Amino acid sequence: MWYWQRYKIDRRRATVQRQVRLRETLLQVEKPRRARQRERLYQVGAIVLLLLVTALALWLGTEGVRRLGHALFSGNERFTLRNFDLASDGKLQSWHIREYARLEPGMNLFAVDLRKVCRELESVPIVGMVTVTRVLPDTLRIRISERLAVARLGDETGGQPLAVDREGYALGPSSVSTRLPVITGYRARGLRPGSRIEDPGVQVALRLLDLSDEPVFSRFIRIRRVDVSREETLEVQLERGEHIRFPRKNLQPRLEWLCEFIKQSADKGRAIASVDMTVDRNFPVTFQ
Repeated sequence: MWYWQRYKIDRRRATVQRQVRLRETLLQVEKPRRARQRERLYQVGAIVLLLLVTALALWLGTEGVRRLGHALFSGNERFTLRNFDLASDGKLQSWHIREYARLEPGMNLFAVDLRKVCRELESVPIVGMVTVTRVLPDTLRIRISERLAVARLGDETGGQPLAVDREGYALGPSSVSTRLPVITGYRARGLRPGSRIEDPGVQVALRLLDLSDEPVFSRFIRIRRVDVSREETLEVQLERGEHIRFPRKNLQPRLEWLCEFIKQSADKGRAIASVDMTVDRNFPVTFQ
């Protein structure tokens, strides 16, 4: 019996000793883990603090620069706007430009938003290109390049007649002249001055008008009307009544051939009535 009791006591001691060793091992593992967690928290806190300090420094620097800029420039009476140097290469007068740009004397030269002034002026349909510069200490200089009408849209547009420039921007009725060639066959519902016509037929017609205005062609070709109602061709009427059918591609070589036809016919004392230039060669020609 005493042997069995001794055995049980030894078993309990061994169990207790194993538990003690396990607890000591867990404590040894737990201490470095907690230390690492505290170190990680310190690092995160330091990074957050650094970010806050950096953001505060940036804000203070930005605010300081803004206040300094206001004191030196936009709040400086020396740069009060007193003179306007305004000019356009077309119809716009200086008072038009000031009204469109919303400029008034007494404004600070550096308080004027140059980009906003450009946007305001470029919203005017007749205005093509704008440059705005400051001339110290008290002058604002604006130069405007106006859009030039190269054609007028036919009656199909409805409402008041509109003109169009070489890039396809619609211009107001004041730009319309009866001497301009007419583009017909295009219906522009809701077309307003300042909007751009994206219709392929109109764009090709403008290309044709632009080419025919070159000196080498304008000696023989004066276009009166261009009909863009057909999908693949342009129906063109010249100043003397000639009817020419053009394809929508390869316009320049066709114009060269047409000039040669007109020149040869004039040398022979004959007047062309119509030419179909949509074929590749041997263009059908009729004479008056």
